[in-house]
Amino acid sequence: MAVMSQEAQADEDFPQDGENEVTLIAVAIVGEAEISRQIPMDQLTILTSSINFGDASYDSQGHRAIYNLVSSLASSDPSSTPPPSLIFYAARNILFPSFILGQIPDLLNILSAIDAYRRFSALKADDVLEWQKYYQDAQKEGRHNDVRTLTDKEARRLRDFVARKGGHRKEYVLLLRSLVQLYIYYLWTAPESCLLGKRLNDFFPGSIEGIDKPSSLLFHVDLSDEEAASFMQLKDECQRWMNLVVDWESKREARGEEQGLSKEHMETKYIDDFREAFPPPFDPLELVKNVDIYVNKVQDMVRKLQDWFGPASNVV
Repeated sequence: MAVMSQEAQADEDFPQDGENEVTLIAVAIVGEAEISRQIPMDQLTILTSSINFGDASYDSQGHRAIYNLVSSLASSDPSSTPPPSLIFYAARNILFPSFILGQIPDLLNILSAIDAYRRFSALKADDVLEWQKYYQDAQKEGRHNDVRTLTDKEARRLRDFVARKGGHRKEYVLLLRSLVQLYIYYLWTAPESCLLGKRLNDFFPGSIEGIDKPSSLLFHVDLSDEEAASFMQLKDECQRWMNLVVDWESKREARGEEQGLSKEHMETKYIDDFREAFPPPFDPLELVKNVDIYVNKVQDMVRKLQDWFGPASNVV
């Protein structure tokens, strides 16, 4: 079980490592747990489900209880596997109550895990529909009459999961692209702006001269050729934007010298001037809304499969 906790501080417009006391990132391949492990996992599901992310206040006690339980599980049973609810919790803990832009790279990896749940859920829904057809045909011949088949409502829901998988994937990739753009914008004026080269290599591996390291981001692993090409296009867009900013900085510096402004004055005014000249590529609150919508869709799929077929449907 991989767990990371981070403390947060926020600036009023663009939170950095935000006010959330704890961010848990548990990205794991989820399999059937032994009975002896199931009780704490059930407790973890209950705790993560009890957090009201719609509440503007921060439930420090609730988050602390989750952190303590995850820490105890990780130390006592490192091979234990977290429930999907912990992954969904980790995503929302970055999004709410205020979006921690500094943790967008973490959010990208969490979304990759969530998309793996989505793809697996759609795959299993398709398998179940195949078995549904087999048993329905068999029962028409008087065989397997002891097997309960899906109701029409259940079958429609599973067919909907399968039918929407292409649209959900496009939604996921669009969210990745949007988060990458917003993070580059944030990082330009962030205290950790020195990470820009590393992060650009994470987003667009091999594109930064002098950096020959693999990306630390999981989403690259299963991009289709078309999706990978769209990220190369995004790289070009980001490069053009950064060139514009560098050109603006040079002109601004020259203007300051002409006006006799001190270096301290120019540095103090930089962030305000930057945000006036270059507004964010996306409204952070709108992006939070769209990410949460996607997370809710996948969580609904996972919950339905678990409710109907039990914990074994967790297997990824």
